[in-house]
Amino acid sequence: MSTKGEMNREQAVAMVGEVAVDKVERENCEFTNRVQCDGDTRTEFAASVRCEDREGNEVTLVAYYYQEQAEVDAVENLDELNWEISGYEVV
Repeated sequence: MSTKGEMNREQAVAMVGEVAVDKVERENCEFTNRVQCDGDTRTEFAASVRCEDREGNEVTLVAYYYQEQAEVDAVENLDELNWEISGYEVV
């Protein structure tokens, strides 16, 4: 499985704070267009916000979502899918 976002919510909060994590969770996610090349049939989506880490460095917090391509293809509106964050990344 080639997922990104190895951090869980608690780890993300520890790095950038609750406010930034809450903010990224409210952002609309978009297709990343990253090609899954290891047989993974899921489509990757991500949302991101600029914020500061605990040391005051400007960073980007990314929340990753994964949906089965067949489920994406089966709905008329992406709002019909179950959106659950798979993981977070700070870059």
